[in-house]
Amino acid sequence: MVPSDQNQDSGQALVLSSDSETSGQIARLLESEGYATLECDDPEAIDLHIVEPSPAVIVVDAAIASGDPLDLCLAIRQLPGCDFIPLLLLSTECEEADAARAYDRNVTTVIAKPIDEDVFKKHIRSLGDTGRTLSGIRALRMPEANVLETMPDAFFVVGKDGLLRQYLGGANGDSVLAPEAMEGQKIKDVWPPEAANSVLLNIKRVLRSRDGHAFEIELPGHDSRHAYEIRLLVQGRDKVLMIVRNITSMAGDRVGSRDDDNRDALTGLVTRDTFMNRFESMLANARLRERGVAVLSIDIDRFSRINDTLGRAVGDAVLKVSAQRIEHCLRGADDGNACLTRVGGDEFVLILADIESREDVDSVAARVQESFLEPVSMEGHKLVIEPSIGMSLHPLDGENADELLKNSRVALDEAKMMSAQGREFFSNTMKFRARKRLDVKNELRWAIEKEQLELYFLPRIDLVTGRAAGLEALLRWMHPLRGSVPLSEVIPLAEATGLIFPIGEWVLRSACEHAQSWQPEGKDAPSVSINLSQQEFARDDLVELISQSLNATGLPANRLELELTEGMLMRNRRAEAVVKDLHDMGVGIVLDDFGQGHSSIANLTSLPIKAIKIDRAFVDGAREPGDQQAICSAIIAMSRELDITVIAEGVECQSQVDFFRDRGCDAVQGFLFSEPLAAEKVPAFLAACTQAVDKTGRLDLGTVCKEVRIKAAS
Repeated sequence: MVPSDQNQDSGQALVLSSDSETSGQIARLLESEGYATLECDDPEAIDLHIVEPSPAVIVVDAAIASGDPLDLCLAIRQLPGCDFIPLLLLSTECEEADAARAYDRNVTTVIAKPIDEDVFKKHIRSLGDTGRTLSGIRALRMPEANVLETMPDAFFVVGKDGLLRQYLGGANGDSVLAPEAMEGQKIKDVWPPEAANSVLLNIKRVLRSRDGHAFEIELPGHDSRHAYEIRLLVQGRDKVLMIVRNITSMAGDRVGSRDDDNRDALTGLVTRDTFMNRFESMLANARLRERGVAVLSIDIDRFSRINDTLGRAVGDAVLKVSAQRIEHCLRGADDGNACLTRVGGDEFVLILADIESREDVDSVAARVQESFLEPVSMEGHKLVIEPSIGMSLHPLDGENADELLKNSRVALDEAKMMSAQGREFFSNTMKFRARKRLDVKNELRWAIEKEQLELYFLPRIDLVTGRAAGLEALLRWMHPLRGSVPLSEVIPLAEATGLIFPIGEWVLRSACEHAQSWQPEGKDAPSVSINLSQQEFARDDLVELISQSLNATGLPANRLELELTEGMLMRNRRAEAVVKDLHDMGVGIVLDDFGQGHSSIANLTSLPIKAIKIDRAFVDGAREPGDQQAICSAIIAMSRELDITVIAEGVECQSQVDFFRDRGCDAVQGFLFSEPLAAEKVPAFLAACTQAVDKTGRLDLGTVCKEVRIKAAS
């Protein structure tokens, strides 16, 4: 037995484990929650450690038992004063049947090994307020009659069906409660329906979550209503300990402040506890009426950047505005059919009851998004706030509150990472993708730390000079098992896992560093182009980030190009301002995959575009006479009128080179000239290209490039 030397105030926790590593981990977690720990490695000596003051919680590692660990738990329960102490069992056997057996032995909670520290601490915190309760129960067992008479709490053992199995004592002078007369009856038979339903719903919730819970009810008295606090603690699989305290006098003092106590101090929305109680009531009503309930998890995109750049005060103001705008969308709705709360820093949850269709829910979600279209003016800044929304439906996506909330968050992640609309309904396939993203996220984070990411560079050949005018930076993930993972796989994974920002910053800095080292003697140094993702282009600090990278590497701004798609320009409301800021800095904007979208001409005339890349589908079709050649010719002619450089990407044969050169295209890019090059091979390629062109001219560019590849590879 090893007592902690820390002075803590949550009480003592007894840890039974024969494994020093496990007991050490548990002791550390308990002490972080304010418990002084006692460690015991001998199950035969447990009774020696159950002394006054009794432990506030007992943690049993199943591995300590030589036989069935549940027999050990039962033996602990039979020790004096241990029948109501929270008992947590750590076990590698956590199948549903095993958990049911444990709860039959009055184990409070079963926690799986290896231990998830967040889960463990969550359960421990739920027991934090039970010290008073446990001491009261022990006092009830003292022989002095005056103790029982003065106890303010009434103690009941209640089954999941609401049957008051046993009245343990306490509060025997409360005429309104009349606890002595309640034993053996069902709660719904002795209390009004509203109070009884609230208790029954919370009993189910506690038995499902294995967490303690406290709430309030009101009961009618002879001349007024009386307020009671109900505290529920798990006792086995199908029953709870219910502690009832009359708080009428305190409630009277709080009449003016009760609403404030149930409201989020920042936004004025209901607190999470109030929200969950209403949620359970909505679900219960929906089951009776066979109606639907929807859960909408709403998250403010890139909110952390507001806090980081403008300060917490501005961030708090944004949250207030966000809450107001969401609430405004609910005007006209029955108060009983909608409830909104804030569950995290920038996450809100909206419950809609009595829904008739999926379309109705989507309409509300769209209305919420539309309410954010107007920028928020804050301390001289116009902030564009964009919410993402994940939605789950009862009973389709879950029967209980916890499951519906979890699935709405899965849908929210999908909406943030994969959805063009920024809102998604939950589907079962999302769970699989979420698990896969988690695995990939860990692998990709490891790849960043272990420098498994590399840049390759695809040359762009000037059709006038025949020299390499630029190189496109392409990301490769050198996976230790899968080998080289191409860009087409890396970027979607990075976007889906939230790692696109650190990866993008690394790509930008590395590409600029490499380009700065490319200084062909007597010739213009080539530019480097970088593909931006939608998420990167939407960064509030994009312009600042690029400026910092250029300054740090010394690369002139006119040698950096950023490749964007038409879709990115259409979806970003700040696109025009960002593109103009980058242009003013000297950075070139290249419109990639030109011809795929529907606003091509508008973009060319309204934005300072340096170059366009003809979509490779048109370039591939230009091998033979036909419509594709006509389209390419029209694009080139239009671009020349607007003084915009035209690049044909995906060129693979000499006939394509001849066609685009004859039509006045400025540059070509493709495997005819070179495959993507490792960074260390770029200088040799540039030198070989210059020498070959100086020697042979540009009459047969394909032949020139073949020579270049041979020389560069040698």
